[in-house]
Amino acid sequence: MTTVTVRWIGMDVSKERLDLVSLPDRTHWQVPNDAAGWEQLCTEFATSPPSLIVLEASGRYELGIVVALDAMGLTPVVMNPLAIRRFAQSLGRRAKNDRLDAELLARYAEQVRPVPRPIPAETARDLRDLLARRQQLTEQLVMEKNRLHQATALVRPSIARLLAVLAEELAGIDKLLAAVVASDPGWQARVDQLDTVPGIAPLSATRLAVWLPELGQLSGRQLAALAGVAPYDHDSGRVRGLRQIGAGRAPVRLTLYQVLLTTIRWDPTFQAHYAQLRARGKPPKVALVACMRRLLGILNAMVRDGLTWTQTRVGQGHFLPSAA
Repeated sequence: MTTVTVRWIGMDVSKERLDLVSLPDRTHWQVPNDAAGWEQLCTEFATSPPSLIVLEASGRYELGIVVALDAMGLTPVVMNPLAIRRFAQSLGRRAKNDRLDAELLARYAEQVRPVPRPIPAETARDLRDLLARRQQLTEQLVMEKNRLHQATALVRPSIARLLAVLAEELAGIDKLLAAVVASDPGWQARVDQLDTVPGIAPLSATRLAVWLPELGQLSGRQLAALAGVAPYDHDSGRVRGLRQIGAGRAPVRLTLYQVLLTTIRWDPTFQAHYAQLRARGKPPKVALVACMRRLLGILNAMVRDGLTWTQTRVGQGHFLPSAA
């Protein structure tokens, strides 16, 4: 008979090293956070695979080891640091250092047992980096434009030069995004499919494809929760609070919001759906979020069934059922 050893690994990531703790034996060791350290860990885990590895998102310092482990079939769970901090508070733990953090992560793996998510492929990671950089440039551009309104004549030329540079960089990022999408037939097909929806342009389609790869694979409710547009109860005793949305993936929620602002103005079906919700007494933003959830459900069905917008019942002019 073969004895299966259960091991829960917590990994604290810093710029220079990785601290690991194994439960239940509480073994602690360190390796450098570089290619040599990643190879060392992969060799160790190849001979004695752990049951689960949990680490925190650490400003991309975790990317190398995550990709290395995923390549050998030991995909780790990358947790939101806030969730781990809340877990520590629930245990009454206040002390904090690298070893204690690694042990806490191992304890989280042992007790919660989160499910690892697939690691994005290289093309997806490249697109995420480009979209993040585009967002940074856009924010800088907006800030400089705001400064230009109140700038004196002495500093206006400096702001104008910087605006020109930012605009040029933004255009370059857009071209690079299009080139990376075009280099992969699968990504190009997905972006083209989403681009058939009224209100969705190639950039919005790229954002949705990159930040919501689960389209076509989950239920509508699961996707609404991922996108942060699912209404959550706020009840206690006899009090029935207002349902509110929150959490989820902010880039997806923002993209859906921007898309719907156009769609409800120019697409007759969604225009009528929004008007019906408003006529039932729904506040503007509540009606808009309901439309966002409905659009997300349609996108999910499109990807699942391999349809374009015109091939769906909605695209053929059928009215949407009412939704709150």
